[in-house]
Amino acid sequence: MVYSRPVTEPPERIVQNGTCAFGTFAGFPQQLDIRNVRAPFGGIPFPHLLTNIRIKSSLLFMFNIGSYIGTVEFFDQKVFGYAEVLFWNAETNRKHAYRSFMGPRRRFIPHELTTGYCATFHKRRFIRVSWDHLRDRFSLIFNMTGDSARPSASAAFLARYHSPNTCEMTAVVPAPTKSRCNTSYICAMTINGALSLEKNKHSDAVPMEKTDGDAILNINRTYYNFVSACEFCFATGTVGGRHVSFKIVMQAEEPVDTETINENFLFVDGACTPLPPVVITHPFGIAQNWVIQDTENMVDLTFTPASDHFRDNSFFVARTQVHTILGRFEGVLKTKDSEPVVLHNFAGIVRKQMLRL
Repeated sequence: MVYSRPVTEPPERIVQNGTCAFGTFAGFPQQLDIRNVRAPFGGIPFPHLLTNIRIKSSLLFMFNIGSYIGTVEFFDQKVFGYAEVLFWNAETNRKHAYRSFMGPRRRFIPHELTTGYCATFHKRRFIRVSWDHLRDRFSLIFNMTGDSARPSASAAFLARYHSPNTCEMTAVVPAPTKSRCNTSYICAMTINGALSLEKNKHSDAVPMEKTDGDAILNINRTYYNFVSACEFCFATGTVGGRHVSFKIVMQAEEPVDTETINENFLFVDGACTPLPPVVITHPFGIAQNWVIQDTENMVDLTFTPASDHFRDNSFFVARTQVHTILGRFEGVLKTKDSEPVVLHNFAGIVRKQMLRL
C-alpha cells in the first residue's frame, strides 16, 4: 500500500481564534501569518507581544541553471536579519558566497503570498525577490559587487505561476507540539534567465546567455525554541527530460503526527507527491555519505558531499551554525502512483543547522 496523507484546500487563516490549522494544503493561504497563537509555550498565556517575538522567518530559493547551482536566502531574526547568495559551478565545484547583514526592520519577509517582495538594497549586495500571482510572475534579481577574493556576479530569473511545471503547496506542522506551529510555503517551478560572473583574475567565466532551469522556493515561519536544530535536503533539476524537485526535512525534536503532517514533498512535472517522514544519517560525519530513508519504501537516497559552506555567526546571545553542502544524490524516490524516479549523479544541497535565538 502506497503512503498517502490528506491534502486539502488551504484555510482562510492559519491561526484562527488562537488555534493553528494543521495540515497539508494544495496551494496557499493569502497570508503566511502565525501570530497570536494561544499559549504557545508550556501552556502559559504570555502576552502575544512576547510570544510573537519568538516567530522567526526565512526565505530560501534554490536554483539550478546552466553551469550553476545555488541558493538565495533571507533570514529574519526580528532584531537583525541577513541575506546571502551562495552558488557553485556544478562542473568544477568552485564556490562563490556573498552575504549582507540588515539592521532592525519591521518585517524582512512579508506575510502576503499573493503579491509581495523581499529585498536588501545594500549598494554592494542588491537582492530582490518578488512574486505576483495576479500578474503570473515570479522574479529574482541580484547584483553582487566583487572584492579581492570574489568576482562580481549578477543574475535575473523569471518564472510563471501558470506554467504546467509550477506546483505550490503549504504545510502547517506542529513545532513540535500542537500548541504552536511551523509553517512552510513551497513552490517548485521552472525558470528562465542567466547568471554571469565578471571576467577577472578570479574567474574566466563569460556572460551566460538566457537559458531554462529549475528552482524551488521555500518560505517558512515558525515558533523557534531557544535552541533548535534540523537537517534537510533540497534538490531541483531534470531527470530524463522531466522536471524533478524535492524537499526532505528531519527535525532534531520530532513533531507529533509526522505520518499525517510533515514538510516532505516530491515534485515531478508540476505534480506533487507528499512524502512520509524520513531518517537522515551520516554515520561517518557530515563530510562523508549521508543516508536518507523512510519506512514506506518511497525514499531511499544517498548523498555524497562535494563542497561545504560553513557559517558560524554570533549576535549578543543569538548564534547560528549552518553547513550548506553541495553534493550528488543517488537512489530512488517514488511518486504517489508508485512510479520510481531514479536519481543518478543528481546535484542538490543538504543543510545542517543549529540556531540559538
